[in-house]
Amino acid sequence: MMALVLPIAFSSCEDYLDKAVDAEITEDDVFRKFVTFQGFAEDMYQCVVDIANRDIDGMNNWNWGDEFLPGIHTERMGVFDNNGDYWYGINGVNHSVFMGNSNLLTDFGGWNSHPQRGYWNYGWLGIRKANMCLDKLDQLVEPYMGAPLDEQKNLIQGQALFFRGYFHWEILRAWGGIPYIDYTVDAGSVMREPRLSYWEVAERINQDLEAAAPLLPVDWDDTQTGQITGGENTGRITRGAAWAIQGKNLLYAGSPLMNGVMTGNYDYNVDYCKRAAAAFAKIIDLADQGIYELVPMEERSNNFYKNDATQPWTKETIFTNSASQDNAWNTAGDLMANFGGWEHHLSPTQNYVEYYGDLNGLPITDPDAVYDEMHPFDNRDPRFYTDIIYDGMTIAFSEDAVNKGDNIAQFYLGGRHRGSGNSDSGYSWYKFRPIRRGMDDGFQKTFRVNCPKVRLADVYLMYAEAVNEAYGPNVAPADIPNSITAIEAVNRVRIRAGVKPLTDKYTSDKLTMRETIRTERAVELAFENHRWYDLRRWYVGHLSKYKEKYCLDFDKDHTYFTKRLYLTKVFEMKHYWMPFPTADVNLYPAFDQNPGW
Repeated sequence: MMALVLPIAFSSCEDYLDKAVDAEITEDDVFRKFVTFQGFAEDMYQCVVDIANRDIDGMNNWNWGDEFLPGIHTERMGVFDNNGDYWYGINGVNHSVFMGNSNLLTDFGGWNSHPQRGYWNYGWLGIRKANMCLDKLDQLVEPYMGAPLDEQKNLIQGQALFFRGYFHWEILRAWGGIPYIDYTVDAGSVMREPRLSYWEVAERINQDLEAAAPLLPVDWDDTQTGQITGGENTGRITRGAAWAIQGKNLLYAGSPLMNGVMTGNYDYNVDYCKRAAAAFAKIIDLADQGIYELVPMEERSNNFYKNDATQPWTKETIFTNSASQDNAWNTAGDLMANFGGWEHHLSPTQNYVEYYGDLNGLPITDPDAVYDEMHPFDNRDPRFYTDIIYDGMTIAFSEDAVNKGDNIAQFYLGGRHRGSGNSDSGYSWYKFRPIRRGMDDGFQKTFRVNCPKVRLADVYLMYAEAVNEAYGPNVAPADIPNSITAIEAVNRVRIRAGVKPLTDKYTSDKLTMRETIRTERAVELAFENHRWYDLRRWYVGHLSKYKEKYCLDFDKDHTYFTKRLYLTKVFEMKHYWMPFPTADVNLYPAFDQNPGW
């Protein structure tokens, strides 16, 4: 992947910088030639947070919505959400997905030998690198391998504009209004940039992404520069990625939380929804042309993991982290204790599992659903069986696993895999890993895992949300070329999953369709780092329904099933925004702390 100038999927930006110093390459040498300029630009890719490799924090500890019960290490990241101690992830730990470690792009030694990328530290680092690329663009005078210089300048500029917008957006959606830095900050500069409002930042992001899109190719292989390494450009930023983040930025800006912060009206902003729908429609048009596609259900896992030492990537992938790292930690960080896990295992909540409907896609509460509460694991949405491990399911098939009794899930009360670092809820998960033979199968040597930033299914559902709020459920917007209805967009995702299209009962009006879309997002995008952001932007995170986490109690013979409240997590109004690091807000008065913190 991404081997145009450097084998970026398999090397770090540190290697490039170290080699540059050792060879005594001057700044003019770096930015004069496309081959070295692109090498510098590729450092921006390395700043994208790789949530699928959180080392000791485990695969799913960044899911702070209503998806999981905490593991027994309650101080770990993702679990402090349950008591509302966001400070632990801001000022108190180097392993936060929000902060990362303080030693940017350095090896800080010991067993934990690679950097922890966080949205805050690496976001600002990526923004600085993007601004440097834009500031130095005029120095690029030497094209690479005979490709047009103008094309190569456009590629550098397009990537830099994309990443400047993207990194600002990752910080904005978690912290709210921030300064927008569009110049290279000198090391000795005294910062006095005031915080802008949410919408002011969102508009600046939109400007950068709008400018980036025409400079970027739909497919790098179709450019003369990309043809130099044809077939090895997977993972590079494309026009589709720019439109996808542009649409997400606009949809977030038009969501109830953000609209409420700006206007006092905690409902959707129709104008932003229209603009978001128009951006997403461009990607859907590319899908209709065959550029992207919803891959068959039997290939859907390739979006998340591979066990052949290749990167997870399909025609459904639009943008994701592209840097391949050692995935060995994931073989222990997420597993149940009985399988060698480090007791970080998070088990899906009963209330979240209930979002998975019956085999026809009807809610399990629908009187017509093929669902029996005394057989809750039968006749469910096909995605239930790709995402969730349930009692009695085969979970390993090696001789050793059979001999230990670890081949079949025992999630009943008193079962071998219930509690104590295993399943506290009566469920486990495996969306991001296959069922394995056992712990002795050499899995960690070839396993690669990724969590897409944006895939086509997400685009369809975001488009459906934006169109429903701006136009209604059954309207193909006349002001958007080649548009489809919100209902059709959702049905494309459902049909790929093997469930029937939506019935009129669940699409009758905007409010009904709103809940239908939100449920579909919960199921299709389960555990993919969307839920916490969705609950916040929908302004529902403070409601009891989303704070209460339930488990399912049952006996070995399944003679009863009892839904039990496990905990009620803390979510107050201040938790809609992350607190800024104390050291940063103390720099100057214009950079004020978020309310309540």
